Amino acid sequence: MVKVNFLIIGAAKSATTSLCDALSLHPDTCICQPKEPQFFSKTDWCLNIDSYHQLFNKKAKLYGDGSTNYSKYPSFNLNIHSDIYEYNPDMKIIYMIRNPIDRIKSQYIHMYKRGHETIKDMNEAIQNNSDYINYSKYAMQIEPYIEQFGKSNVRILIFDDYIQNPQSVFNDVFAFLEIEPMIIDSNKLNKNTSHSYRIVHYKYDNPKTITEKLKKMILIAENIFFKKKYPKISEENKQLIIQSVEEDIRKMEQLTNRDLSLWLKF
Repeated sequence: MVKVNFLIIGAAKSATTSLCDALSLHPDTCICQPKEPQFFSKTDWCLNIDSYHQLFNKKAKLYGDGSTNYSKYPSFNLNIHSDIYEYNPDMKIIYMIRNPIDRIKSQYIHMYKRGHETIKDMNEAIQNNSDYINYSKYAMQIEPYIEQFGKSNVRILIFDDYIQNPQSVFNDVFAFLEIEPMIIDSNKLNKNTSHSYRIVHYKYDNPKTITEKLKKMILIAENIFFKKKYPKISEENKQLIIQSVEEDIRKMEQLTNRDLSLWLKF
């Protein structure tokens, strides 16, 4: 029987897709398809467990779900921590965190390209949607998981470590999941693609008509041009973000025993 053993809960736009891709290559693990079913984000999850388990397409020692909505409190299921515990009290939680300003910028670009963000000015969007900052309050997101599952069942990773030495991060995760280490060619993984020209409005994910296919090609062309003029977060908004997350980042320094003070500078 399938029983999900670990969750990669985010943070959004912090290389979670690459990490899921790496783990999917390990013979002892199976990552669900799609990798982000957002199953526990729904309050009626317990009525659809069989459908959830059908998303895992091979037998494995460990089954994993890579839904970043699980670290987007309070936007989704407010009881998500206890609900996941009800499903599996031995669940292991993996959480990758990133410089908040970089993460917010990456999230905005992705959301805008996908059609989930309608405000064209990034700075206006940040000021009008508290989610951007809430999702960068990493202690607020992870502490309930630590309280629910215990610190030994929660692994916090740093995005910068992954960029500098991905294999070291993979080895850390393999050890955390108690599976054999293996060498992963990180060049073949799906990198963080928030600025990729391939990302277009969700309406054109599977174009069926000639008009839809043409529109998708136009959007891709526009994205190539857009890539040359990335939006910038204003100094005012950088200050807003840092002031909003400073206390939270100090908590994360204690939780990770790492100096994250560079995240509080701009």
